[in-house]
Amino acid sequence: MPKVYLFVVLVQVVSAIFNVEDIEFDSDCMKAMCDVDSEGCVQKGCARDAFGRLGCGYFRMNIWQFKQCYEPGRIIGEDTEDAWVRCSEDYECASKCIKQVASRFRFKCYGKNDCETIARIHDGGANGCRTGLTLKYWEDVKAKCPQCDEPVTRK
Repeated sequence: MPKVYLFVVLVQVVSAIFNVEDIEFDSDCMKAMCDVDSEGCVQKGCARDAFGRLGCGYFRMNIWQFKQCYEPGRIIGEDTEDAWVRCSEDYECASKCIKQVASRFRFKCYGKNDCETIARIHDGGANGCRTGLTLKYWEDVKAKCPQCDEPVTRK
């Protein structure tokens, strides 16, 4: 019995370390952003970016982004930072949060296509489309997804 228990625990530890999770990408743009943010779209804990901001999970989502998307999944009484880390380490939660924040501020990205809007707001916040500081991130996303640079079409 103890050997079986040890094996089960070992499998759980290995799965947690390597995060053996199949991700279903809802768009090429989100996949490219994930690849850029976490070097291959793997959930790798937390790290600081070039500007010193602490980001976690697949998209290196920071706590301000989590708060701007209304803290999804936060349990009553739970610390915001715990809920943020948990959401950032869950691909579905993090991607929905990033898209929700982008939809709140998309009006500041007039003339930009959807992918550029999401990428630049994700990298630079509400005014991400209005600053040149987000252009490198957008260029990195486009390099992973050339078709994501399609122009805005009017109906």
